[in-house]
Amino acid sequence: MILGDLFIWWRRQIGEMIPERWRLSRFSARPVIVAALADARLAVSLVRQGTSTPVGGCGLSDGADDGEATACRQALSDALGGGAPASTVLRLPPGLLMQRDVVLPSATGGSLDTVLGYEMDRLTPFPADRIWYAYDILRRDPDHKQLHVRLSIVPRAAVAPALAALARVGLRPDVLEDAASRAAIPMRDAATRYGRPRRARMAMIVAAALLPVVAGAAAFWRQSVEQGHLAARIALLRPEAEQARVLRRQAEDRSAGAGLIARERRRLGDPMEVLAAVTRILPDDSFLTDLILRQGQLIVSGQAAAATGLIQALSTDPLFRTPAFVAPVTRVEGQNASLFSIHAGVGQ
Repeated sequence: MILGDLFIWWRRQIGEMIPERWRLSRFSARPVIVAALADARLAVSLVRQGTSTPVGGCGLSDGADDGEATACRQALSDALGGGAPASTVLRLPPGLLMQRDVVLPSATGGSLDTVLGYEMDRLTPFPADRIWYAYDILRRDPDHKQLHVRLSIVPRAAVAPALAALARVGLRPDVLEDAASRAAIPMRDAATRYGRPRRARMAMIVAAALLPVVAGAAAFWRQSVEQGHLAARIALLRPEAEQARVLRRQAEDRSAGAGLIARERRRLGDPMEVLAAVTRILPDDSFLTDLILRQGQLIVSGQAAAATGLIQALSTDPLFRTPAFVAPVTRVEGQNASLFSIHAGVGQ
């Protein structure tokens, strides 16, 4: 529903910005009367949706045959079928419509019609009330604060005979048009003949027509720019992220290795802890010749004055399980000492 209303509004806005003469001659069913001035005669034709149909003509001189004008008026009435034309155009031969580019201060843009009316006798050889004129804004120069304007003029005296001849036919033109350049001047007394300059109007038409395309393209462009920024940001952060991932993996590996070592030490016994416990338990008059710790099994061999008391000493320490002699205790001849070999479990 919203899209439908938006399309209707957009189409209406474009239709309103099309120049009236174009809209009437190209898109309206109502015809446009074109009176072409050439060789002191007017050739009248009817243009309907781009197709021109000759109707008649008449001379410009005061002594021209009134019957010719009457016949032209009748033929025109028959061609119109009782209807009214959309517009009447007086098409001038090349050279009659004159143009000049002028530069004005940009401050005059808001009252350009009034300024041109006052300055016309300075800009052209004619005062404003003796010409038909129109203007186009070519461009605005904000750097130099200037307004570039193209002024189109037609002396009223030059078209007075043609206007009189058209009056005999019963026509009053509302547009002067150059046959070569198709430049047009609305025939209104006020200088506000172009509510909007033609060039600005055409720019607005093109802008409005391209508005949906530009809006869609802008959305895609914005998305593409955002994706480009994100891709650049990702590429910039990728080395840091990769380094962080490597460090995290190394930390996890170290933590896992340390945990594994700690679990194995608890299960099989910590060699340093076992050595410290054995050193603490053995009396001062004893010494070891072998200490083997393998897979949670401890075997100690050595010499002590009271070897049988070692079993009881080892049993009192929770680090050792079920200590026992693995070989007979042997007395050392000539010494107050015995050789021993003891086995005990270590760890969980």
